[in-house]
Amino acid sequence: MINMIRVDDRLIHGQIVAAWVKSLGLERIWIVDDATANDSFLKNVMKMVAPPNVEFSVSAEDNIAETAKQYDQDKVKTLVLVKYPATAEKIFNTGISFRELQIGGIGANADRKKVYKNISMSDDEMRSCRNMINVGVNVYIQVTPDDKQISLDQF
Repeated sequence: MINMIRVDDRLIHGQIVAAWVKSLGLERIWIVDDATANDSFLKNVMKMVAPPNVEFSVSAEDNIAETAKQYDQDKVKTLVLVKYPATAEKIFNTGISFRELQIGGIGANADRKKVYKNISMSDDEMRSCRNMINVGVNVYIQVTPDDKQISLDQF
């Protein structure tokens, strides 16, 4: 079952491993990212960072529908990591039952405006989030498990 979908442009890192996997008792990490899926070195680095007792998989965006439905229906507690809100939107558009999106880290760049602390988004990224909110997805900012969830609807 999908327990969390998180936008984090760093994908897997210490905070994910130390905080989220432990606090939610996650058993699988699924990264959906074209660049990672097409780079065997990067994929291996991500796999090395993942806890050894957690199943790990990486998919390109064009291969998500079947995997999303499978992971949504099985009993393995799954964390889905994506770099961009548009990727999360594609996952929700597959018809999965899980209806929450956590925004955990999107760094600044020339196309993005600061939304909240370390969260910046471009107009297109914000539009993807609004599209998801409009179809009933709870989109919120939460960097660590100890942080309070902040609804993106208020920005």
